[in-house]
Amino acid sequence: MPKGTVVQPTGKKQDAWWQVKWGSKTGWSSSKYLATRTYVKDDSVRYMTRYTSIHATKSLNQRIGSVNLRTQVSLLEVSGDSAHIKTAFYHGWVEAKNVVRTRPAKQYRYVQKSGSIYSHQDPSKDSYLGRIHHGEKYEYRRWDGTHRRDEIYVNGRWVWTNTTNRDAVTLQYRYAQRDGSVYNTANKSSSKVVGSIKLGTKVRWGAWDAANRRDEINLNGKWVWSGVTDRGKPAGYIPPAVDVKNYARFSTTGLTLKKNPVSSSSSVGSIKKGWKVTVTHKAEGGWVRINAGSFSGWVKEAENLRRHGPYSVAVYGTLRSGQSAYNVMGGFQQKVKDQRLANSSLYQLWNRNWTFLTNGPKTVVAEQFQYSDSSGPGMLKKLDIYEGQLKYQGRPMYTRQNVYLTDDSQSWTYKTTSFSEKVVKNSGRYISSGDFLKRS
Repeated sequence: MPKGTVVQPTGKKQDAWWQVKWGSKTGWSSSKYLATRTYVKDDSVRYMTRYTSIHATKSLNQRIGSVNLRTQVSLLEVSGDSAHIKTAFYHGWVEAKNVVRTRPAKQYRYVQKSGSIYSHQDPSKDSYLGRIHHGEKYEYRRWDGTHRRDEIYVNGRWVWTNTTNRDAVTLQYRYAQRDGSVYNTANKSSSKVVGSIKLGTKVRWGAWDAANRRDEINLNGKWVWSGVTDRGKPAGYIPPAVDVKNYARFSTTGLTLKKNPVSSSSSVGSIKKGWKVTVTHKAEGGWVRINAGSFSGWVKEAENLRRHGPYSVAVYGTLRSGQSAYNVMGGFQQKVKDQRLANSSLYQLWNRNWTFLTNGPKTVVAEQFQYSDSSGPGMLKKLDIYEGQLKYQGRPMYTRQNVYLTDDSQSWTYKTTSFSEKVVKNSGRYISSGDFLKRS
């Protein structure tokens, strides 16, 4: 190899010979032909904390350009309160206080009212580029005090507007008071119909054109204009149901289920406190549709449902229906079969009927029993004693633990401790199906 070739030692050597790598090759070289090269770490990388003017000299009195917030620069030297930097376009001096080692976080501005965006901060030089809408959030770069415009990042480009500010804005909505058309502009004399809106449809609001008495609204992802929307919900309005991935909860009180997600709706049934239910849909106002046994209806989620059942017990072995210890589970108010304990494994040890729940990568089949407030405390105490009988080296093999099920609910179950889990995994037989009924 030629003199000056940079090589990297592999760490292997024999006497005065070193194994080295260079490019895609590996070979041996005498140490007398090798010399250590010292690299100096580049410590010049800095970032700008704000939009800043660049000057020709450190006295900062001859402006030659500017550099934007968050721009990466090279720091060449510092003299007093001035810093000499290099950017992709300029070589000059800035205020040293605006140059830092760590890149500042992005800054944002919120649209206070819907309005236009422009190509330039100076109205005499700009071009109209489009509209931004009430409540939207955009990355911010600088403020032009002379023309009172912010520079913001919209759809992949930096533009200018006078409708943004620091304060976050609460989005507003409107409701269609009747079926009607939507238009491409507010002007009634020149607008074209571009679609329709149905009675009761809830849409995000952008602006109000008083002259044409039309709202700017976002319908199906597009901004259009309508003359049939208003703030209030129309008479008989029923919020649309939105399908969600099913998840389970427990009732915090006795509940009356509604036919529709409105307080005035008729009842379709009721359930007891502590029942497990499945949430299938949501609607505005905090309503959720639940399946509860033979009933299906709407309730308010926040005040009526919880993730953990305080007197819910998940069982996976001999306490399951039809098994040898099922009689222990008497007195329940609800039983739910075919449940799955999340992040678990099932093992068998010592006796065919002695199965143990451990942490694991799969799921384990279980049944859930829900008990009332009056019987629940006594049942938990009874099960604590029952499950606590099995010990190894004087330590219990099970303790009552709060665990997740695959439906996002939580329940009590009896599971191995850190000590007994090691015993089970070292000496037990893994049940790959996770089902007590399919053990051999």
